[in-house]
Amino acid sequence: MSAQLFAAEVLRYFVAWWWLAAVLGKLRSWPGFRTELGASFGVPSAAAAILAPLLILAELLAAALVLSPASRAGMLLSLVLMCAFSAVLGYQFLARGIVRCSCFGESVRPLSGYDVLRNLLVAGTMLGWLALAPAGGLAPGEALVAAGFGAWLCVAAVHFHDLVVLGKTR
Repeated sequence: MSAQLFAAEVLRYFVAWWWLAAVLGKLRSWPGFRTELGASFGVPSAAAAILAPLLILAELLAAALVLSPASRAGMLLSLVLMCAFSAVLGYQFLARGIVRCSCFGESVRPLSGYDVLRNLLVAGTMLGWLALAPAGGLAPGEALVAAGFGAWLCVAAVHFHDLVVLGKTR
């Protein structure tokens, strides 16, 4: 196993966990997610009823493709989705100041500059994978370790705002 292959696999699993965490968060707070589409982004209720499940399906598709033999296509889809979501969130954040996206189920805390930065870092991770990803795979035990590191990175990324604020208070 090469270090480059292992790092690429960690990033691949991180992106898959990222989308799965987003899907689970949205499903866990389904009414809040649909409401925030209207309140923070101006999407009419009827359109939100259609758009909300489509967003979840797009995220599920990205996760499935990232984990499949078509992982390059999945990572490209992930990058497009991440850039689109970040552009919309960033614009709303700059234009309106207070935005709640319920991206991972949270609805109490509004979007912060740290969330925008995190999204840019995640998009950079996707670009990094596209640049790093060598052909080949890991042995099952190595893949399990890579998946664990990817999950750890996902938890840190989802809670990036809280971790930065906690670090600043110490």
